[in-house]
Amino acid sequence: MVCLAKVKISVIATSFAVLALSFSFISTPAADEDEKVPILMDSVQKIEGPKRVVSVGKFDAIGAFEQQYGDWDIGGGISAMMTTALVESNRFIVLERANMQQILAEQQMKGQGVTSASTGPDLGMVTGANFMIYGSVTEFGSSDSGGGFSLGLSGGNALSKMLGVGLSRQTATGKVAMDIRLVNATTSQVMEVYKVSEQIDNSSWDISVGYEGVSLGTNQFLKTPLGEATRLCITKAVQMIAAKTNSVAWTGRIVDFEGGEVYINAGGNSGLNQNDKFMVERIIKKLTDPQTGELLLLRKKELGIVTLTEILPKISLGKFSPFDVDAPKRGDLVVTIKK
Repeated sequence: MVCLAKVKISVIATSFAVLALSFSFISTPAADEDEKVPILMDSVQKIEGPKRVVSVGKFDAIGAFEQQYGDWDIGGGISAMMTTALVESNRFIVLERANMQQILAEQQMKGQGVTSASTGPDLGMVTGANFMIYGSVTEFGSSDSGGGFSLGLSGGNALSKMLGVGLSRQTATGKVAMDIRLVNATTSQVMEVYKVSEQIDNSSWDISVGYEGVSLGTNQFLKTPLGEATRLCITKAVQMIAAKTNSVAWTGRIVDFEGGEVYINAGGNSGLNQNDKFMVERIIKKLTDPQTGELLLLRKKELGIVTLTEILPKISLGKFSPFDVDAPKRGDLVVTIKK
């Protein structure tokens, strides 16, 4: 009887240890809550020349997600995570476009004299993007067929009858999938469409607990299997975007031209250096389809070469060597010269 009691106590202790282990999968130590979880899960290749300027639009998401996750803004959340990942890569200059209306409203108030002339943003000072990134979330989440590893009050074997508990292993499947479009902001042409997806590994997650009370994009979400799959998808997308933009010439804009000097809307913060040379081009004809908006024809004229002589954080100056009589003007393109 004493031996049986010892065995029974030992088995019960083991069972509670298993139960504690199950709970450990769905809880995070308080000490880890303050540690910011990065979005990127792998490195991103270096991009030659000046940093490309990108902006992320809001991602679309089908309505079924709202039924499964309640008030989660899937599209907005993924867009924000993509923006964060691009910043983390340190390969791009990332512009804010999600709340652009607020910025434009501030500029308008200053232009109308509502706010002080010495404060607030100036009209025409919003940086132009080289590329726009849009996307659609096509799959997001898991269709569960159980709740992970659990302890219950039923069971058919001798051990479960003796303890009054039942042990079961339950599973869930699912994946995260996105379609991402990379658009040339100068021509509005869709340059690439990427399809990225990642299976959700729920092996260490108690599905019965679900994601109730978890906010999209938070540390708590990023540590879940669904969050990890989302991070992997975004990492793949950023890596592919970096590879594509590395193969496309960097494009800037002329801010001003005076006394043979060209002012460019990029500087040291963008990776420009003294003696860098750029072609100055002017778009002389741009034809788009009136129904679809697709770019049909783009003709440009090369005006000359600018050699940078002075680099400031956000603007650069350079000496202009013309090809013809046409002088650069505000808004003309500045393009890296292919080697």
